[in-house]
Amino acid sequence: MKIELLQEEHYSAVAEIYAQGIATGIATFETECPSWESWNNAHLAFGRLGLWEDRQLMGWAALSPVSDRCVYNGVAEVSVYVGTQFRGKGIGKILLQELIANSEMHNIWTLQSAIMQPNTASIQLHLKCGFREIGYRERVGHLNGKWFDNVLMERRSSVVGI
Repeated sequence: MKIELLQEEHYSAVAEIYAQGIATGIATFETECPSWESWNNAHLAFGRLGLWEDRQLMGWAALSPVSDRCVYNGVAEVSVYVGTQFRGKGIGKILLQELIANSEMHNIWTLQSAIMQPNTASIQLHLKCGFREIGYRERVGHLNGKWFDNVLMERRSSVVGI
């Protein structure tokens, strides 16, 4: 297994895993994969990691800025997606731990995540990687005729911004 920074040539594999997440109905409020241009513009260039084995992308993790305001330059939102056939094998944990280390190398002091409440696997993953639940947003999103709460999670660096 190896972790690589994701580039445009990897996007078809990224989008395939993203589509698998969309299909679960509990990974995102998105209903279709964005174009490379939209995905590229929404994520920090240094914070897009893919975990590969034998040229197959098993999962990816990425950071998005939470605001354009300079005061929030050290805060980023986390996305972690694992391919269907690789779920439950520790791939998400490897990716999230590497993303945390990568974020700290780039002066990110706070990572946050908003996870759909039924996505207990993602909530547990974040807890195992040092995130804490800081609250929830009730009925914040509507998908497929159903309202969902988002669990808000945060991880403060013990290295950066202290």
